[in-house]
Amino acid sequence: MTEKLELYDILGTIVPGVLLVYLLSTCFSAPPELRSAAGFPDAFLLIVLTALAVFAGQLVQALGSSLEPALNWTWGGKPSSRALQSGLGDRYLPLDAATRIKLKLQAAVGSEQSPASLFLVAMQRAEGAAGSRASRFNALYAYHRALLVLTMLSFILLGAAMQWGVLSPWWPEEKALLLIADAFLLALLWHRTKQRSFYYVREVLLTAERVLDDRTASSSLTVTTSGD
Repeated sequence: MTEKLELYDILGTIVPGVLLVYLLSTCFSAPPELRSAAGFPDAFLLIVLTALAVFAGQLVQALGSSLEPALNWTWGGKPSSRALQSGLGDRYLPLDAATRIKLKLQAAVGSEQSPASLFLVAMQRAEGAAGSRASRFNALYAYHRALLVLTMLSFILLGAAMQWGVLSPWWPEEKALLLIADAFLLALLWHRTKQRSFYYVREVLLTAERVLDDRTASSSLTVTTSGD
């Protein structure tokens, strides 16, 4: 099973999960008597913490998936549909390239299909293509989305810790600087996640175009050979 997982599929769960567990334990320390009451050996506690980190990482990914419509709204619309309607900008996917790919997809499945349906067709073509990097780009997007959600949660947890947790004794200036730093990190990861989403959409569409072109060339060669 593990050989089918990309590195960022694993990191997308482990990294946010470990950081979330660490942040919770740091901001809200459990009483010593509660931590020692179980009496389990250290090796077992390590397994428990690992499982807890994986569970927390899965929760972060689930939350990120739920928040995806809101993220798409902040990016100006769902990138997969937007790409086939107006492109993603000259840096990612110019309008002329998007129009060219859209016409090829429509020629393959019908002009009545919506942009969302055309992108699903493109995904199907890209997933099985030789040398396709679409799955890796998707994993990178999910990884950055998880980091973005983790930063959102950290903003909430830090605010709560400043009110009721270990950060409550801090000076107001120190609290403000910490929240400003977290807000800057949030903005940076928002932008990076947007980029990864656009890169993934572009990779799917360009790969699908290559597959369609290869099939068209193969069909033309077959017809020519038959005619000879």
